[in-house]
Amino acid sequence: MPHFLRRYSPELWLLFLGRIVTATGYSFSFPFFALFCANTLRIETGRIGTALALSGFAGAIARFCGGELADRVGRKFVMQAALAGRALTSAGIAWEIATGQPFWMLAATFIASNFTGQLFEPSSQAYVADISTSRMRAESFGFVRMGINAGWALGMVLNAIVTESYVVTFSVTACVFTLSLVLFSIILREPPRAPRAPEAAPPLSAVFANRPFVLLAGAAVLLSVVWAQLVPGTSMYASRFAHIPDGTIAWILAVNGTGVFLLQIPATRVMGRIGLVPALVVGCTFYGLGYGSFTFCTASWHFAVAIGVVTCGEVLCAPAGASLATELAPLAQRGRYLGAYMLAQNSGQSVGPFVSGQLLQLYPAHPAVTWFTIAGLAFSSAASHAAIARVFGIGKSLPPEAGKPAENAAPGAP
Repeated sequence: MPHFLRRYSPELWLLFLGRIVTATGYSFSFPFFALFCANTLRIETGRIGTALALSGFAGAIARFCGGELADRVGRKFVMQAALAGRALTSAGIAWEIATGQPFWMLAATFIASNFTGQLFEPSSQAYVADISTSRMRAESFGFVRMGINAGWALGMVLNAIVTESYVVTFSVTACVFTLSLVLFSIILREPPRAPRAPEAAPPLSAVFANRPFVLLAGAAVLLSVVWAQLVPGTSMYASRFAHIPDGTIAWILAVNGTGVFLLQIPATRVMGRIGLVPALVVGCTFYGLGYGSFTFCTASWHFAVAIGVVTCGEVLCAPAGASLATELAPLAQRGRYLGAYMLAQNSGQSVGPFVSGQLLQLYPAHPAVTWFTIAGLAFSSAASHAAIARVFGIGKSLPPEAGKPAENAAPGAP
């Protein structure tokens, strides 16, 4: 245990613990917004779906903007702004529910909250990249991601135990984000980064001139369509077509969260030995095998095993993709590249539920059409990732500076 504690820098431990807190605060309230609107306000599902779609679109734009701002004004400032935005909008939603404001006002605040909150993601990822050595980068991404998953699960449990009042839940979320803002402001330091060249910053179009990165982003879009099946696709198919009870589906999905927490660090150490691109190819293959096997699932334990296979793909692909995007980015543009990579991911995630929903509706008697299509997208993503190594010779192994102390590593936190 002492070795494990010393393995990560104080800044990374701070971010890990901070993500537990912020994810707990988020999952304590925001995932239940649609249920509140449908069950309490009796809003039509079409209007709720439109609000959620607009929220997803706003979040995608915010991730790209957050990456760009992280390069221009600093990682810490953008994270502070995101936390402040989450705190204010959470408090606003609590007030609107308490005072009976109309749905359009609730929806607008919810969309604004997702925009401000998603500014946090690329800046925090760039922060992790700045304070990690090349060899430890993928593992550091995975370590912080463990904190997010732990906080997400904790918030869900606390919501079920503590209260059924939506005013209270969003008020607690506002307090949690306010506390996080104070702690991040006091303790977190801005990591030293490569100084931006004195001439004008490269235009955004320069990202598209980086052909390996463009191929990585395209592969991320395909994979994210698959990635997005975890909750909506799995729940819809298991409930309506395999007739699995809702309570059992919750336990099936819990396999994913538990698996991520247990397997993430071992998986990142494996990818440190095989390289980032091979890890992505293997991870995409796991995704394809897991979702393709849905075709043959009829019992709850079948789905649990399939989700376990999917989880093996997730623990490889999530940190490897972010780490490779960082390796392909110029040092002074890490935020921009991570923002662009997350924009590609969000694009696929937005389309994913629509793809599976339409296929299940069109071919209800032939689930193979849906799940073999999803598996095909996963295998196509594997081929696209493999092309990065085959065509450009990137990601086959660790960078040559791997294992050396990072020149831009941040000093210890006070």
